[in-house]
Amino acid sequence: MKKTYAAFIICIIATILTVSCKKDDTLRYGNVTMGNLVDGKFISDQGNTFNMVEMNATVDLKKFRRGIMRCDVLREVGENEYDVRVTYMDTVLTKKPVAASVALTDPEKVVEDPIHIEQLWVAGGYINMYVVFEIQVNPFLKDSKHMVNLILDDTAKENGTYTFTLRHNAFGETFAKANEDEKDKEGDDQVEIAPLAENSVSWGFAGSYVSFPIADLISEKSSEVTLKWKSHVITGNSWSSSVEDKTYKFTYSKDYFEHAPLNIKSKVAAQVR
Repeated sequence: MKKTYAAFIICIIATILTVSCKKDDTLRYGNVTMGNLVDGKFISDQGNTFNMVEMNATVDLKKFRRGIMRCDVLREVGENEYDVRVTYMDTVLTKKPVAASVALTDPEKVVEDPIHIEQLWVAGGYINMYVVFEIQVNPFLKDSKHMVNLILDDTAKENGTYTFTLRHNAFGETFAKANEDEKDKEGDDQVEIAPLAENSVSWGFAGSYVSFPIADLISEKSSEVTLKWKSHVITGNSWSSSVEDKTYKFTYSKDYFEHAPLNIKSKVAAQVR
């Protein structure tokens, strides 16, 4: 009788384990990728097709073109094709690079306010980044707007070598500009700038994802690419009002890609265009 009871218990445990495995055969949790929506399917920058069979995120797919997605990969259903459970999905600002000769005709596009690139990766023919900049948080500016552009230096282009400059226009919404305006109000002989804590206006930082397609601009199989931008001088978590020139260089090819960072950043409340 004891043997029969023990065998019965073992059978129940085995059944529970079998059912548990069937309930959760997920291949990967928390997969983060960036890509484009094509015919109702999410095509990642590295060429994988994701069928969104479970949607646990609120997003208007009718207006969705390119974005970032976090999902659980449920099963493989074909070559580089997977069924996924979407847990987060949001659109990403996508802008074609502008030739320097064209940008010079538009005053808004040549402004070089400092901007911090917190994440940067290249995949699917795009330069992808998460950028951070200053915003006024108290009182909050409801009409806050920022512009970012990637400028291609077409005036000094060499074969197989490309230089891009990231431009940021804060439309005057910078702490340094606010202090300059305040100094002008008090007279040219006023040289002291009040510390941030003594200002009636307080400042913070916000960020946004942006993708720049470069594949159509580069004809060579392999090219050397240089990215330039102006950034705040940052030491640890301290942001200085001083500005420095930053440079990032990489070798680009049509099949070159880097994985998107797994930690998804929050998007800015300001209007970014």
